[in-house]
Amino acid sequence: MSSRAIGAIIGEGGRLVIPAELRKLMDVAPGDRVSLRVENGYLQVVSQSMILKKIREIAAKVKKPGESVVDEFIADRLAEQRAVDERFDRLEREAAEIARAQKK
Repeated sequence: MSSRAIGAIIGEGGRLVIPAELRKLMDVAPGDRVSLRVENGYLQVVSQSMILKKIREIAAKVKKPGESVVDEFIADRLAEQRAVDERFDRLEREAAEIARAQKK
């Protein structure tokens, strides 16, 4: 989305006031965080909401229909937890065997 060029003045301390028309296009409000970057001498100011929007657009292109990244994540975590539980169960059995052997 583009806008017409709007002039601005750099104030004390390097402050730049973004006009309301541009803030609306950028989806920012006072107090919001933005990312700043200079590329080829041009200052780029990007709102976090626009960054998230772009990330979602990229992810939508990669995501397969019917695929749930959340379900995959949960399944991975459950598998990891089962492996940890099995390890602790094994260690508990080994500790019990060692304790029995020491009593003899």
